[in-house]
Amino acid sequence: MAFTLGERDVRPLTADEVMRMVELGILAEDEPVELLHGALTEVASKTPAHEALKMRLQTWLYAGAAHGGYWVRVEAPIVVPDRTSLPEPDIAVVEPGDYTTRHPAGALLVVEVAVSSLRTDTTIKPALYAAARVPELWVVDVARRSLHVFQEPAPGGYTKHDVLTPPWPAQPTAIDVEPLDLDRLFADV
Repeated sequence: MAFTLGERDVRPLTADEVMRMVELGILAEDEPVELLHGALTEVASKTPAHEALKMRLQTWLYAGAAHGGYWVRVEAPIVVPDRTSLPEPDIAVVEPGDYTTRHPAGALLVVEVAVSSLRTDTTIKPALYAAARVPELWVVDVARRSLHVFQEPAPGGYTKHDVLTPPWPAQPTAIDVEPLDLDRLFADV
């Protein structure tokens, strides 16, 4: 994605450069930014509803993680083929591995909880996750109490996009976990 300022092209940052900026203390590790297509974008403050849904999703996913089949990462980067992006999904389910010196390249399931980020989460990030061959992206639309399910990654994005609402359960395809009860997920939100 090309940026211009006036008549001048803007040079995008790379994921490696941003990670180096964190190592050198130029950017704080907990700085509320995310690298998307070469630009550091500001991440909104988390609302109570966002955090409640994220915690419910983590609790649901940890049951499967306890058996060692996968790990659950929260707000941690995923390496994608676009070297000018380093998305940090709310939740990423990854294969077990040694991530002490590198972030995982892809995931089994990515979950974004959207309060104020629905457009970015449903139009910008799907292509990034599909390029990383993430089999499934879920975007929780808090305002509409619905779940966008993106499946079948292909060049340019996902070929399948469904929207589920309660009482329909949601079942991930790449991990072994009980179906997610959407009524329970959205209770009192």
